[in-house]
Amino acid sequence: MSIDNEIEFFVSEIGAKEPSPSSENHAKWKAIFKRSNYFIINNTFMIVKISRSKKPFWGVGKDFIDLLNSLDNYYLVLLTSKAEGWVFTKNEVNSHIKNKRWNLREADNNYKINYPLPDKNSFFSPRGCKKLLGLSEDNTKT
Repeated sequence: MSIDNEIEFFVSEIGAKEPSPSSENHAKWKAIFKRSNYFIINNTFMIVKISRSKKPFWGVGKDFIDLLNSLDNYYLVLLTSKAEGWVFTKNEVNSHIKNKRWNLREADNNYKINYPLPDKNSFFSPRGCKKLLGLSEDNTKT
């Protein structure tokens, strides 16, 4: 599995890493995800997706969300370029689903996430994303 160039640039800039092959969940994540778009930052799981459409949209599988909800927390990053996008916590993801802002399309069992998204979750640089995550330059919580 290869990482998209934009995602590779973004995660490098924020200091996220691919899970260690020795981690207990590595084999499970590798089997589940079709692409290498899952990372660890400050001991928290992160999924990064990119939309290359003029009017951005993303799809996230219900099965993935259900699995991720077994974790204490996680981040969902939705990019429109290698540096810009939105970041959501586990609580925010579940709030958007519960409030029907992100609807489940039963035909493919994916939550459909469409632009516009909340300004409070947006960032315009990797540094801006780190700030939203509450990370300092060395990727520790501030």
